Amino acid sequence: MTSLTDKDMTVIRRTPVFAGIPDDLLDALLAESHVITCPRGKLLFVRGDPARSFYLVLSGWVKVFRDTPEGEQTVIAIMRRGETIAEAAMFMGRDYPASAEVVDDARLVEIPAAALVRLIREHSELALKMLAAVSGRLRHMVMHIEQLQARSTPQRLGEFLLGLTDVRSGPATIQLPYDKSLVAARLGMKPESLSRALAKLRKVGVSTNGSRLEVKDVGHLAEFCQGEDATA
Repeated sequence: MTSLTDKDMTVIRRTPVFAGIPDDLLDALLAESHVITCPRGKLLFVRGDPARSFYLVLSGWVKVFRDTPEGEQTVIAIMRRGETIAEAAMFMGRDYPASAEVVDDARLVEIPAAALVRLIREHSELALKMLAAVSGRLRHMVMHIEQLQARSTPQRLGEFLLGLTDVRSGPATIQLPYDKSLVAARLGMKPESLSRALAKLRKVGVSTNGSRLEVKDVGHLAEFCQGEDATA
């Protein structure tokens, strides 16, 4: 697949599913895959579709969600660079259990189920890697649920913001990757609760300007999120 850059390959090799896989095996899988560019609003798949492929995010953001009987959406996850989508459904040989929509222009690798299953049958180490990746995803989801239950609304928002920057001390500018209503859904809160949480975070040095946020001291925000600062 000639459309992958060196930077793309670095992202792919760091993905838990493919970390440690021999280059020749990874190259064989990618040779049967495709790089796709998707605009915001593009549906990758809909709940109930046959799970014929899974996806690896090279750039952008993808929302995984389910529609409720009342016509609302429950956001299950927001996937970003280096994360994979729908690998578990593909292994089960069933339909996609949720839908996926691009929420910010994205480049993805679309990996056919048939190609991966064939390689797994031939190379057991790939099966072990995939099992570890799926287990890691489950562990992450459990931790996310625990965080929702144990942290206050401002703390949950603060943790989310910290995850969007590589800065670990001092000031930082953070750009929200998608609209605030989706951020609220991702964090298990209503939009008005998000607005109140942002207001409370001003006391720990977080100011907002549309979708851009300025953090006066990342270290201070991290302490607040861990419950070491009660000023908000």
